Amino acid sequence: MQNATAPPSKRSKFEKQMDKIVYFLFFALFMMAFIGSLVFGVATNNDLDGEKMKRWYLQPNDSTIYFDPKKVGMASIFHFLTALMLYNYFIPISLYVSIEVVKVFQSSFINNDINLYYEPSDRPAHSRTSNLNEELGQVDTILSDKTGTLTCNSMEFIKCSVAGTAYGHGVTEAELGNGCERR
Repeated sequence: MQNATAPPSKRSKFEKQMDKIVYFLFFALFMMAFIGSLVFGVATNNDLDGEKMKRWYLQPNDSTIYFDPKKVGMASIFHFLTALMLYNYFIPISLYVSIEVVKVFQSSFINNDINLYYEPSDRPAHSRTSNLNEELGQVDTILSDKTGTLTCNSMEFIKCSVAGTAYGHGVTEAELGNGCERR
């Protein structure tokens, strides 16, 4: 358990970057609404000039709690909530949908590309996931032997033993050391 590591994230670096941008936009939205409601609260508090309101267009005689200079705290809170609702178009939630549509089109381009054909196995490229294009060209692991030369990572099944039952017909390195011959 000491060597156990957390499983790697299935999300691409691009999606993580997009999340950070959206979090920043949420923070900016919150700050715009908060600063706007503070300014609104100060302006509403200074509205009364005796019995007459400076901003006559707010109809002080018919004033509700939204613009009441006598209840500035509640008016500011309602203004904050109103500003959040009005400025929510600042957050591009449809960006995620647009990016996914682009990824699907790009994966269809991968499937139809003639140059992505592997002759030894006679198979064309087949994209089974929409975020494959984000991971192309990235090197995650390099396999090498003890001398440092790169290997092909091509393995051949020789023989194995499961619960005392031998599977495979090849001769293992241990059997070669005991004098057995390869077939």
